Amino acid sequence: MNPKSNSTWILLAFALLASLWFSEAQAAEDSFEQTLDVDEPVVLDVSTGSGSITVQSGPAGRVEIVGHVKVGTSLFRRSGESAQELVDEILANPPIEMVDGTLKVGHRKGRNYKGNVSISYEITVPADTRVKSSTGSGSTKIDGVAEILKASSGSGSVEVGNIAGPAKATTGSGRIRLDGVAGAVAANTGSGRITVFQTAPGDVKASTGSGGIELHGIDGAIDVSSGSGGVEVDGRQAGTWIIDTGSGSIRVDLPDDAAFELDAESNSGSIVVDFPVTVQGKISKRHLRGEVRGGGDLLRIDSGSGGIKVY
Repeated sequence: MNPKSNSTWILLAFALLASLWFSEAQAAEDSFEQTLDVDEPVVLDVSTGSGSITVQSGPAGRVEIVGHVKVGTSLFRRSGESAQELVDEILANPPIEMVDGTLKVGHRKGRNYKGNVSISYEITVPADTRVKSSTGSGSTKIDGVAEILKASSGSGSVEVGNIAGPAKATTGSGRIRLDGVAGAVAANTGSGRITVFQTAPGDVKASTGSGGIELHGIDGAIDVSSGSGGVEVDGRQAGTWIIDTGSGSIRVDLPDDAAFELDAESNSGSIVVDFPVTVQGKISKRHLRGEVRGGGDLLRIDSGSGGIKVY
């Protein structure tokens, strides 16, 4: 056989092997659904390594779970296992179990899935459900439940609405929006904007490495910090308010009859206060300390670079 023929056969063999490998390595996806009857309030604990999580309120006494499974191509799945086989395995035994009043979704035991496995969840629960959610990469949306014990994402936005109790949210990178929280709030993001609308009393703690912060309707103590970004707060002070930003303006909107102790400082920017302040110590355009209407809870404001306005 001449060299040209040898080359032809080699190319054909390579093409055949590549075709077989490609067919084994193709991505696969499918969905599963499961409905559970519950006769008492439950805690929903949902987790996924990669994928979005959506939780909403629905009829009492019933939980509906839809899981969207995707398995991508990978060289790290166990030998001989195709993407479709792995999808079929998950569909045949969805990661759902009830343990002592806690509904666990997505917690896989005894099986370390590898190879670009992504499961996104859409879950409908009774309104009296308390929720804990976690995703390594993906967005989170939760609406109409009793309480959010924790909603976390390694990378992705977190959106919450109409919560009857406290809420806690964290993400490594992404915005956080907590809209209609009837209680205490804790929110943290490495990079992204934080927006909070509070509808019932509770302390608020919020921090972002880079991004603005908005807090509306606050009735409680607050501790707020932004590495880089402006801060806007409105509400009624009930406890100490600490507001700090490395770079950005700060605006605080208080009731006309507010009484508080003010300590405001800006390294670069003006300080404007639309309240009668009895000044303590010497007057400085960079630092203002005094009492409004005889004093009260401390309002501590610090801007590394940006103006301050209290009105």
